[in-house]
Amino acid sequence: MNTVGQLKKKFKNKKILIVGLGLLGGGVGLAKFFAELKAEVIVTDKKNKKQLFQSINQLKHFPIKFRLGGHNIHDFLWADIVLKGPSVPWSLPELIEAKKRKIPIEMELSFFASLCPSKIIGITGTRGKSTTTNLIYQVIKEGGFNAYLGGRLPGISTIHLLKKTKPSDFVVLELSSWDLSGFHQKKLSPHIAVFTNFYPDHLNYYKNMKDYMLDKKAIYLYQTPDDYLIIHHSLSRYINKNKSGSKIVPFSIRDFPYPLKYLQGEHNQENAAAALRVADILELNPKKTTKIISDFKGLPYRQQIIANKNNIIFINDTTSTTPIATICAIETFQDKKIILILGGNSKRLPFNNLINQLIKIEKIVLIDGSFTKEALPILKEKYPEKISPVFDNLEKAVKEAYRLAKQIGNGNINICILFSPAATSFSMFKNEFHRGEEFNRIVKKVIGNS
Repeated sequence: MNTVGQLKKKFKNKKILIVGLGLLGGGVGLAKFFAELKAEVIVTDKKNKKQLFQSINQLKHFPIKFRLGGHNIHDFLWADIVLKGPSVPWSLPELIEAKKRKIPIEMELSFFASLCPSKIIGITGTRGKSTTTNLIYQVIKEGGFNAYLGGRLPGISTIHLLKKTKPSDFVVLELSSWDLSGFHQKKLSPHIAVFTNFYPDHLNYYKNMKDYMLDKKAIYLYQTPDDYLIIHHSLSRYINKNKSGSKIVPFSIRDFPYPLKYLQGEHNQENAAAALRVADILELNPKKTTKIISDFKGLPYRQQIIANKNNIIFINDTTSTTPIATICAIETFQDKKIILILGGNSKRLPFNNLINQLIKIEKIVLIDGSFTKEALPILKEKYPEKISPVFDNLEKAVKEAYRLAKQIGNGNINICILFSPAATSFSMFKNEFHRGEEFNRIVKKVIGNS
């Protein structure tokens, strides 16, 4: 068991460099963790103090040094341990130089997993990670085990769980492909791995889909015969059976043939099926588990209905940062007339399938960004009557969507304003969660004034 005393003994006076503070809480959590253990901590980030003010402010009571607006090689060579943020590339010259000097390069979640005494359940996939992670956590917690939630979730610091986890506990981790690159480095995989699906994503970071899949494979490559891989049946072709020593448990939508009270869409039925497979492995009560999954209310910003005014439904799906995610949202709400708010910055992903799906949309309200600029010529050619001008302001876009919805719906039919951008938020916002918060605020203001 990792008590605070044992951790302090291990890390006191160690020189810790954190590369990438970020705004979602991971970097802040790492800095606090090591500062509380009396390590020497330096944080370096290419963003400046103004951009990172929210995170820096949370660390003002700790003796932490900041190197902002760029990196200094001397900080990397000074460190006993370097902890790299998930979006910081392994090819960063300073990291390469530190590695040459035999300085350990770690990532939070793989570092945590190497020290954690508990059994780890890891969830990855292009879509559905957060929902499936939370479903599995609820199933295990309400099933009678002591469980903790961690991983790539906003506002959660996983590293702090080392102070309280025990061998009898379970830790449920959401793992992105970036996080899994750290598992490759340590040749480590979770006890139960869940691989939900695989679609094009992050091609602004990876050279190609093969590299993207390689990082994903770390979820199972280092498993033992005592471990489990729960994988969507369509992904079986990716498994190298010579390198996966675990028990392989496929799942499909047919494995959860029960109604979901709050979650909508076939993708969520598949997420439920994956969660049920975990419950089966842990021998939890099937009837109780099915009820827990059926009653799950979902997560913010994922096809979340946030308001209903005059038969106009407002849906916040800001976490849809890929074309395939927006296609899923369109399919979920295709029984309604849809005004789609679309656009943002590009991940260099193929979007032809999304363009074809837009035939189902009544009107398309566009927000600015590099993805929008890429798609605009095709949209002008294919759907000239459907598209709006490009807005560089989300509030103006929401107002236009509401005007169109009132015009089309005329108060008599159900119509939805679907905020599912298919692109990243970085043209206007800090991240997709900031974008989601702003959408909620704007909707409240707009419908309050009508």
